[in-house]
Order: sequence, then C-alpha cells, then structure tokens
Amino acid sequence: MKHNIFIILFLTSLNTFSQIEKKYDKSSDKLPNWVKLMYADEPNVGKVIKEYENYFKINSFNKNKHTQYYKRWLRSFSRETLAVKKSSNKSSNNWEGIGPWDFDINAESRSYAPGAAHLYTVEQSKSNNNVLYAGAATAGAWRSNNKGDNWFHITKDFHLSSVYALEIDFQDEDIIYISGNGGLHKSIDGGTNWNSVGGSNFNSQSHSIKDIKMHPQNNQIIFIASDKGLYKSTDGGILLIEIMSGDFQEIEFHPSSSDTMYFIKQDANFTEFYRSNDNGDNLTLFTNGWPAPSANDEQKRTEIAVSSAAPNKIVALATGSANGGSGLYGIYISYDKGENWTFRCCGSQPAGVPSANNINMMGWQPSGLDDGGQYYYDLALAVNPNDANIIHVGGVNHWISFDDGQTFSCPAKWSEPHKKGYVHADIHDINYFGNDLWFACDGGVFYSDNFGDSIYKKMYGIEGTDFWGFGAGFKDGDVMLGGTYHNGTLLKDNNTYINDWLCTDGGDNYRGFVNFGNPRIAYSDYGGKNLSGDRNVPIASFSIEKKPNASYIIGQSSQIEFDPRCYNWMYSGNDTTLWLSKNNGASFEAVYHFNANVASVEVAWSNPDFIYVSTYPGWWDKKYLYKSEDAGQSWIDITPALSDEWITYDITISSNDENTIWISRNSMYGSYPNYDGEKVYKSTDGGMNWVNLTTNTLDDVFPTNIEHQRGSDGGVYLGTRDAVYYRNNTMPDWVIYDNNLPKPTISTQLIPFYRKGQLFNGTNRSAYQIDLFEDTPPSAQISADKTNVNCMNDTVYFVDHSAVRASNATWNWSFPGGSPSTSNLEDPIIVYNQAGTYDVSLTVTDQFGTSSQTLNNFIKYDDTTSAITSSTNYKQDFESMTFPPSAWQTPNSSFSWQSIIVDSGSNCLPNKVTYVDHYHISQRGDEAFLISNKVKLGNGPSAINYLTYDYSYSGFSSAHDDGFRIDISNDCGHSWDSIYGAFGADLATTSYQSSVWFPTCDSWQTDTINLSSLGYNNDTIMLRFVAINDYGNQFYLDNININGDNIISTKNIENYSLRLYPNPSNGSFSVLSTFNNLDYEIFDLMGKSIKKGKLLKNEKTINLAAEKPGIYLAVFKSSYTTITKKFTIY
Repeated sequence: MKHNIFIILFLTSLNTFSQIEKKYDKSSDKLPNWVKLMYADEPNVGKVIKEYENYFKINSFNKNKHTQYYKRWLRSFSRETLAVKKSSNKSSNNWEGIGPWDFDINAESRSYAPGAAHLYTVEQSKSNNNVLYAGAATAGAWRSNNKGDNWFHITKDFHLSSVYALEIDFQDEDIIYISGNGGLHKSIDGGTNWNSVGGSNFNSQSHSIKDIKMHPQNNQIIFIASDKGLYKSTDGGILLIEIMSGDFQEIEFHPSSSDTMYFIKQDANFTEFYRSNDNGDNLTLFTNGWPAPSANDEQKRTEIAVSSAAPNKIVALATGSANGGSGLYGIYISYDKGENWTFRCCGSQPAGVPSANNINMMGWQPSGLDDGGQYYYDLALAVNPNDANIIHVGGVNHWISFDDGQTFSCPAKWSEPHKKGYVHADIHDINYFGNDLWFACDGGVFYSDNFGDSIYKKMYGIEGTDFWGFGAGFKDGDVMLGGTYHNGTLLKDNNTYINDWLCTDGGDNYRGFVNFGNPRIAYSDYGGKNLSGDRNVPIASFSIEKKPNASYIIGQSSQIEFDPRCYNWMYSGNDTTLWLSKNNGASFEAVYHFNANVASVEVAWSNPDFIYVSTYPGWWDKKYLYKSEDAGQSWIDITPALSDEWITYDITISSNDENTIWISRNSMYGSYPNYDGEKVYKSTDGGMNWVNLTTNTLDDVFPTNIEHQRGSDGGVYLGTRDAVYYRNNTMPDWVIYDNNLPKPTISTQLIPFYRKGQLFNGTNRSAYQIDLFEDTPPSAQISADKTNVNCMNDTVYFVDHSAVRASNATWNWSFPGGSPSTSNLEDPIIVYNQAGTYDVSLTVTDQFGTSSQTLNNFIKYDDTTSAITSSTNYKQDFESMTFPPSAWQTPNSSFSWQSIIVDSGSNCLPNKVTYVDHYHISQRGDEAFLISNKVKLGNGPSAINYLTYDYSYSGFSSAHDDGFRIDISNDCGHSWDSIYGAFGADLATTSYQSSVWFPTCDSWQTDTINLSSLGYNNDTIMLRFVAINDYGNQFYLDNININGDNIISTKNIENYSLRLYPNPSNGSFSVLSTFNNLDYEIFDLMGKSIKKGKLLKNEKTINLAAEKPGIYLAVFKSSYTTITKKFTIY
C-alpha cells in the first residue's frame, strides 16, 4: 500500500486544481529534511508530515515560502475530486445558496485581512464592457452582466472546480474559453452549455493551462500556454496543434502588430523569452539582458505585460532566488520588442538581501524589507494602456510604479483594510481594460477606476468560500460560521451585516461551532464569541482553553461536541486527549488520554454516558474507533476489520438508541484508493458487529462526513467530495440528493436544522440549504444551562433541544419541585429553592408526531456548607480531579480561572493550583470570579475567624497592572463586600517577567485576613476571588484556608437583640438593645480600628460625626455573644 505512492501522485495530478506551484530552491542543500522530502518527485505524504511535525517540535515556527507551499500541498489532497457517474435524483427539493457571496468590509470585528472567495482570474469583455468573467480556485467560473456589481454561476452543472485562465471572444461576449480538469472548455452561449475542445491529441494529456489568448483580429485563432507545451488553434479551439513542447507560462500580443507575439517558457531553473513575428508559427529565443540564474540560483516564473501607449515596450516581472535573497528576482524592461532587456528594479543586482535600496515586492511587508514570499504562487503584472510609466505588480501585496519601474510603493498592506488602496492578499491577476483595473486574489474580485488610487471589492454573488469547518445554530439557523482557506472566519448573524456575512478573525482558519442552547455564542479558531447583533458594535470574545484539533486533512479534525443535556457542557478532542468543560469552555478536565490524536467525537442523545471517538495516529497509520459506556472513564476498541486501515472515520449516532451507530470511511485522497464496497457501515450493538451499507451507487464516491436525521427510521445523510446522498432503513439503496448543487461540491459538514426542516451544507464553495429529504416525527430532548443549583444560582434556564418543527410545535414540561412546576413554553425558566434532586419531563408535538423524554434526578440542589469549629477548619488546595472543586463556581466570563500543575508550589514541590492566564488574555478591565462554597464561621465572645491563602504573581510591566480582589458575602451571593484588593507592583511577589511566567519556590507569599475584625462571626459566608485582567502575566493561587480560634458552642441568645439606628446617618447613632452593658469597637472596611468604647445601661449613643462618609462595621461584645452591624455615614 505505502509503496504505491506513484499511483497517488499520478491521480493527484488530475485533480481540480489547475495551478501547479513551482518548488522553491529545490536544489539547495540547506533545506530542512521535511522540505526535501516534500519536493521529491514522488513524495510520501505520511513521511513528509511526520518530518514536518518533528522539525517544528524543536524549531520555532516561521512562516515562509516552504511552509506556505506545504499548506497548499496538503490542502490539495482534500480538494481533489473525480467525475462521478450520477444516479438520478428522486427528490424535487432543490439546494439553495446561502452565502457567503460577499463580506461587510466596514463592520466592527472585521478581519485584519477580509475576503470571501478565492479567485484566480478576471477578464472584461471588449465587445460589451459590462460583461465580465471570473475563474475561481474551488467554485468554477462566474459571469457578471453589470460590470461586477452582481455575479452568477455559469459552471454549476459542469463538473469543474478550478478555473485558472479564461478568454473572451472580442466580437461576442457569449463566446468564452476556460481552463479546468486538465483541458480546455468552450461555451458559445455565455456559459449555459460547455464543450471540451482541443482534439484527441491535445486531450490525451492532462494540462495545467496558464494562459489563453485569442488573436486580436481573428477570433478563430486561439493560443494555449500549458505545462505540456504551446498550442495553437485556427478553428476556434476545436483542434489545438502543438507549436513547441515545454512548460509555457505567458502569452502576450504586440499592442499594434497582431502578428507579433511574446511567450514565456520555463525550463530547469530558469525562464526563457520567445518572440514570434508570424502569428506563432515560428519562435525566436532572445536572451540579451534576460535573467540568467547561476546553477545554484533559480528563476522559475515570469509575468510579462505590454501597453498601447508604448507598443514596442515589454515589462517582465521575474521571481526566484539569487545573491542570498529570494522573492523578486527583478523587473526587466525591453523597448525593442524583447531583443534587448534592461534590469530596472530593484537594487543593483537580481534578488539579493532585501534593503531600503533593494526592496522585495514579493514579501509580506509593505516596506519590502522581508525576504521570500509566495512568488511561485501569487504573481500578477499590468501596465497602464494610456501611460506606460504606470506599472502594477501583484504578489502578497499590490505595488505601483509611476516612473517606469524606477521606484515602487505599496498603497496598502494586505492587512490594512482601512486604507483606500486595500486589496486582499495573494494577487493572481491584474488586468487593465481601458480605465478599468481589475484584481483577482485570494479574497475575491477588486476594482479601481482611477489607476489603483482607490480600490473597491466587486464580488457580490460569487459563492467561492472554501470552508474547512462549519457550524450553524440549533435554535437559530441564521447564525452560522466557519473557518476558511485564506479568509479567516466567515460569520452570518441573521441580517446583521451588509450582504449578510462578515469576515472576522484572520488568516487560514478551520473551526466553526454554534452553541445549541444560546445561538448568540459561537466558537472559532480565535476562541469564543458573544455576538453583538449590531454591525457597529464589536463582537466580544472569550478564551477557550482546549480548542479541538483542526487540519486540512479530511478525517483528522475533531470538534466541539456538546452533551445534549446541557449547553454549557462540551467535549473537545485536543491533541491526544478527550477533554470536558462544564463552563462553556472556560476550563477543561481531561476525560481520557488516547495514544493518538482525537478526531471525530459523538455523544449519544439517548444516553450521554455513551461516547464514540475516532483517532488519527498518522497518515498511513491504522485509524481506530472507540466506545465508552461510562462517560469516558473506560473505552473498548470497536474498529471494524477492513482493507486500507489508514482511511479515516466519521461517526453518527441514532437519536433513540445509543447502540445504533453509522460510520463513513473518508479517504484523505479524492481518487485513491479504490475501496468501492467498503464506505459506509452500521452497527446496532455498539460496534461489536458491523453491517455494510455500501452499494454500487457509491462506486467512485469519496465520503467526507455522515449525519443522522433524528426522528427518522435510520435515515442518514452522506456528504462526499461530489454531492450528498441519503438512505434510511426502508430504502434498498442510496439516493443522490443534489438538485441545484454545483458540480462538484465537497461537503465539509452537514447540519440538520430541525426547526424549519432544513439541511445545511458547509462546502468548498460556500454554504447551501435544502429541505430535509423526508418529514419525520420529532425526537424530544431536554436541556438546560446547568444541572446543579444552590442558593446563589437557583434558577435554571431550560432549552428545548428536540428535533421538532417549531412553526406549529407544542411543548409540555413537568418540573416537580420547581417553580413553576409545569410549563408550555419552548424554553421555560424554573426556580428551585430546596435541597434535593428533581426529575424533568418533556413532551413535544408537531404535525408529524409526538415524542417524550424524562430525565430522572436531572436537577440537583446542593446546599453544601462547611462549618468552622474549635476542631474543624476549612481547606481548599485544588488537588481534586475536577475544577472548579465541588460546590465551587466559575461563572461565565470573557476569561476564567483554571487549574494547572506547577513545578514549584508554595511548598517548593510540584502542586496543583489555580491560576489566571493574564499573559495571553487581553480583556483589560474584565473580571473573572472563583466562588467558594458556603462556610459557617465559628462563634464565641472572643472567637477569631481568619482567612489565609498563598499566591504568586510576577507582573509583566508597569503598563500592565493585573489586579486581585477578595469579596465576601453573607447572603448567598446576593450582595458582596470587598475585603482586600491590590494591583500591579503592589500585588507582585517577584520582579516583572516579559515572557510567560511560572512560579518559583521563593515567589510564593502567604496572606492573612482577620474576618472577625471585619465583623464576620457566626455568619454563613461565601468568598469570591476576583482576577482583574490588564494583559499582564499569570496569577497563581493556592491553599485557601479558614481557621478559627477561641470558638465555643453557640448559646441560646434568642432573648437578646440589638438595633443600630438611623442607618445611614450623618454620624450620630442610637443603639437599642436588651443588653445591660456592651463593649463596642468601630472598624473601617480595611479593618482599621477607629473608635472603642463601652455602652452602659443608660448610655445608648455613639457619635462618629467626625469620621469621613463611608461604610463601617460596629462590633458589640457582651459576656454572651458578639454582634456585628454594618452602617453607613453620609
């Protein structure tokens, strides 16, 4: 199996990506081993990945041309497709595009590099300048009839993904030629119908077509630049004849002499310039002044451009590496039709180390001072037709020269969307048509009508977003998001954003999930998001401690998988561990450590103790399936014995039987291996035995994901690299479900939206929706925001998590022990006020049936109180397996307290402590709470209750003053008073640290607070430890203790009382009591004693008029008891 790599590579060369990126510095002996393996003629994918991962385990990651090549190379396997012989669609339902088809470029929380679709080329018709055509990387070809304001798909029914080159007939805008699928295709009706052309000899090879040019005076003459050679047709493309073999990149016509043509050919480590004076019949090589790299250098790509304003002038943009630098090799100019060339820019020699006098226009920085770039991937060149001194260069950024290439400037960096010259990164095409200037790039189509001074996006309608992750709301299907290739995260929040979608986050993202109970909460590569619902209000973010594994490799990614009973409980497969959070991702506890990366995770609806997991050890390694019946504490191997064990799995579970599961086998390739007959399996006994559900209908079909329709009779949807299929228990075969779905469409994730009876499909060419294949009865599911309540959190927000049509549904809830005890609301709010455990029942009904569920002992009211006595103290050392500890709480916030094992605790030994990661969190001014359980303080005439704790904090700098505060409550958290607070240097226990800091033995300090001196004796209290973020450094806390001295049993003092009044007052207070004699002491809130005295039988006033306004504590002591009163002076 592993030795058949050449087969895989051959098939991969037939994939839908028509751009083949040249390998960078392939002959260099300084390349890391993983790069050498990747650039080999027959690379072993698994071996390359392992070498890459091992290399970056010991070397810091540095984004460069090789890592970018690796990313695109790996991605190509997951975007490869085969043309499949389709069965007939037996449903009248039609898929409908739901975007993205544009992005709101000026909304708050936009990405630093916003875009939405990956485009290779854009051309404008000469016969009708309102008509344009564009070619996409994953979404075929598109047409606009109103100069780019709106676009529509013209290859929807043509099995075609990638279009790198196109040409429009200069006499008829409806006649077009496009590249794709290794050949040339022609339409004579504006893209309604297509024919493959070129003839049998031409089509006997698979071509990577780089350029298509039509003779400017004879529309029957067509030229093709292919990696197999230069071709010419004299009959409108029907028959293409080879002029010269080799790898050709560019074709240009002389602006005023149509028989004169220019060509670029690549050979070995250099490019060559050819000219023809007889319409391509004969070619002459010109080398004088042309780039001539040495044997140790390379120059493997060149773009050329001409201008009507200077007909004999040619500008060449050459890229490669030489003289210790790479990226821009040079700008070369010829003024005599290519016979002689002059090196124009930049610096005094080709390439070289970037400097102020030798800028590299292929890099990422607008200064041109960084080396490298992606110069064999993104490259474009144009010369103004009216002023040949204006030259445009496209790479990662857009550059302009107004002085014939002597100097260049970058109007806006790829990450500066606020500037008027912004173009998304990675420009593949720049074209002038009169005064119209068009750009095709990895973010879409951009346009300028003033020579590039102001640039605007013009891509509305192009559904070309390449989703690598996709999620949608269970309660609100109009909330959806997904990580994308080169366009950050695309987010839809109903109609919040102009044209519906926002590009947020940045870079290449993979993840997208929506909280099923609260659709205002979403999750991406950047963490959690609290959606604002207003394009002018930023999206608030919060950290997710353990984000799920994510990858370009199909079958390797994991997901956020919610426990169906609680929308704040989530599982995440992070690295080789399955983690569980019960506070919406603020902190996680390890459930189980596998011996390989966790991939698919599924929790059973009918019994959430049943969890199924697939693992991904490595590319060629055997993939495994596991099952747990005890919420992840133990696992059994349920992997079926099948051929090609390295193929990955996806899992889905029946909604009413935790032992009924389906799996799809998802190859990382789109054309290998031939595993027809072994693609979908079902088990009804939890994976002990498997039934093969594969039929001939799935021959040549390569699955990507599988999804059960809840409430159905075993109905499952199969997402593939081509279309969607469906089958239930009553159907003898799979049926294709693809009406109006573009061909092909690679399904990233299928998501049923039961409230409206729809199915969503996040794909490599945006997202689509359709009605569910069949109407099925509802499937009841109870859910809530929490299952444990107490006096502080006595309210439960229940959520209907049922598969039910919401438009005419009814709900009947039962809450014995709750208030109210019944409800007909969809999402009721219930209050519990007594300790105990409580059942919950739900019956849902819609037009298709009824379903009921009862969860026994679902709600637990916990009234845990720890008592301080003369022999019992309170201690919390955070050594328990769970965090927060039992009966403690970490309320949801933008960041949270977490647990960690440090090498040096307060005892100088490894200890488990709690901490806040201020270093990586920039939520300045926000607070995170850690709240204790209730503690009953001791009592007695001379009782002293005191709090001690250990802490360690370094700080980052004086400009980042993180804070720590301790609050106390004696009314179960309904109100809080602060008893301690410190910030920055006052809090630090060691010097500032500029990197992530971990405590050392000598950095721990112990603090003590006398609670009794603050008036807290015989109270039932809760403590709230508050971390205040200022983007500083880690704060650590441990060993929280409440100890008591001189505590005695409480006497019966019901016959004694005391009242302090008026409260508040101006400082003069009266005391009404049944005590004859009382000692008193007045404290401020910092514990400082400000007055002492004795109240005799006939003296019952206290005068504090001289004190400042504020809150004070009065402690009264008699021979029987101590009484504390809080009062206010105004």
